[in-house]
Amino acid sequence: MKTIKRSARLALAVVLLAACQGPSLAPTAAPVRLRFTYWGSPVEKEAIERMVAAFEAANPDIQVEARHIANSEYLAQVAAMIANGTPPDVGYLFETHAPQWASDGKLLDLTDIVAADPALSARLPETFYYFGPGRQLGTSTAVEIMLLFYNREVFERAGLPYPPSSPAAAWDWEEFVGAARRLTTDAAGRHPGDPDFDPEQIVTYGVSFETGLWYGYLPFIYSNGGEVVNEAGTGLLLDQPAAVEAVQRLFDLMWVHHVMPTPEQQRQLPASDVLMQTGQLAMDIRGQWKLLDYASMEGLDYGLAVLPQMQQPKTIILGSPTVIFAGTPHLDAAARFYKFHNDPQAVDLYARGLWMPLEQKYYSDPQAMALWLDNPAHPPEARAALVDYTLCCAVRSPHFYVKNFGEITTEVIQPAMDAIWSGRATVGAALSQATAAAAPMLAGRWDR
Repeated sequence: MKTIKRSARLALAVVLLAACQGPSLAPTAAPVRLRFTYWGSPVEKEAIERMVAAFEAANPDIQVEARHIANSEYLAQVAAMIANGTPPDVGYLFETHAPQWASDGKLLDLTDIVAADPALSARLPETFYYFGPGRQLGTSTAVEIMLLFYNREVFERAGLPYPPSSPAAAWDWEEFVGAARRLTTDAAGRHPGDPDFDPEQIVTYGVSFETGLWYGYLPFIYSNGGEVVNEAGTGLLLDQPAAVEAVQRLFDLMWVHHVMPTPEQQRQLPASDVLMQTGQLAMDIRGQWKLLDYASMEGLDYGLAVLPQMQQPKTIILGSPTVIFAGTPHLDAAARFYKFHNDPQAVDLYARGLWMPLEQKYYSDPQAMALWLDNPAHPPEARAALVDYTLCCAVRSPHFYVKNFGEITTEVIQPAMDAIWSGRATVGAALSQATAAAAPMLAGRWDR
């Protein structure tokens, strides 16, 4: 059985290598139909439909049945397809589940395929997902990082310089908090620290970040010199001083400095991008994928910057993988579509800001960089804030390599963070309890 599986992988590697040679590849003997599943916003859905049409035009021997599934229903529907014997050929998959599904034999091992293909093997090393030592299930669909968006008009109104886009010039924490205090105003025009400032009547907040999602706060633990999990993947390190201090500083933005809405206030306010558009928010810490939304907002003059640093400039790199499902009867077609579906020359989601490219050349070759950066969605500072920042300062999310980390995040870390942000638990106590609760769930690394 192992020999058969390896032969299949090698055959697919040869096919995929041939697929990268260009449109001269001869069509397969008979038309085939691929099933491709994905999630995403209406804008992403439209872009994927255009990509599928372009693929079919370039590959007339292949038809793609692209099935858009709501994020909340995705896992259940794909699992049902597998159980019914009609799995997708290619599809998105959550990083929280992909390694285990690959280990269970539900996904194709792409190790030999990657090794045989120059373009795939040239993808950024940080984007690869493993499900065993030396065994790859693929890469993230795109590179994604966390950074800082800002409203230029709000900064100009406050008479402040824009946040730096160069990692080398990143604001230290004190500079960041000072700027956020200057940018925050109540209904009477007062700032935090002014006499009679009213934190219950704030009309413009200095900053916001996603308190309910792990990627909103993890970058700052790394920036403060901390780690989320130990090197072996067998223990959380959230109870260590560097992590506790980083989370405390984030907590203080809401409850001490009053420059950020509390979770309860966030529930009562419009979304952060709407607050930015209306001038009620100066800085928004989000994933770079928010470029797609900000670029579509009429009248919003936005900029990009690196995150403020605590001890060193750091961000995180994340992104759910695209996979080829095991047992696909159309290895050739699946391989060709796998490569095509996230090619920046075929998908406009890169130029529109939702995705960042995977191959290293898009971060080093001027012509390749221009392909996705020279457009209205990416302001001039994008090269420093996206390219330089990714290359120098991006740390892989533990989801790429730590077993059970998705479950640990959902069941242990996020509940502890929710208790912290709401003021129901102190930072030290909540993180200490989370570290202890996660201990029996940690089972090492997928890549070792």
